[in-house]
Amino acid sequence: MISCKNLTKIYNIGKNETLALDDVSFEITKGEFVAIMGPSGSGKSTLMHIIGALDIPTKGSYLLEGKDVSQMTQRELAKLRCEKIGFVFQSFNLLKRTSVMRNVMLPLIYSKVPPKYREDMAKKVLNSVHIKAEKWENLSNELSGGQMQRVAIARALINNPSLILADEPTGNLDSKTGDVVLHMFRELNEKQGHTIILITHEKEIAKQAKRVITIKDGKLLDDTKI
Repeated sequence: MISCKNLTKIYNIGKNETLALDDVSFEITKGEFVAIMGPSGSGKSTLMHIIGALDIPTKGSYLLEGKDVSQMTQRELAKLRCEKIGFVFQSFNLLKRTSVMRNVMLPLIYSKVPPKYREDMAKKVLNSVHIKAEKWENLSNELSGGQMQRVAIARALINNPSLILADEPTGNLDSKTGDVVLHMFRELNEKQGHTIILITHEKEIAKQAKRVITIKDGKLLDDTKI
């Protein structure tokens, strides 16, 4: 499903060059649950941006479902993100003064999907992440942190993406709530077959996945199945 070959990313700041990724190669098959782990400055965030079609490599190739993402235009990258990738962020990235239902429907609004279909899909994914109907018209900032992250997961699922990309999804949650969210990712992977990539700097969080790719100083240091 994912093929990264010799990924290299160089950032030019003035006359200085920073090598953020250095010849990184790996593959991920459909239905895997993979953690990409590394300390701050390791290159994992750069790798996440490339996998999420938010950036392109300086050298090397990235294929998603056989399509070469590294050669796409900005318009093609935007279309790919909308249709193929569901994002879950540490800071939730929900619209604060907007209802839970509308937050979840947002990707479909941009896709110009008919209102009735948007509502039906939103209800389906909200039920799948155990957000009760009585909360659907609440503003997102009226929810707890755990509830907000579950709403964010529902929003990521609404387009039925090929890939769910979770960037430090428990970073703003207490340990008990974080465990609930991680359990939800395991259920999405094991029971619904979603391909999930989890970005983290914590070993204990990475162990929740079934495979851990470790990045350090821009290089792939280790790739281990659990």
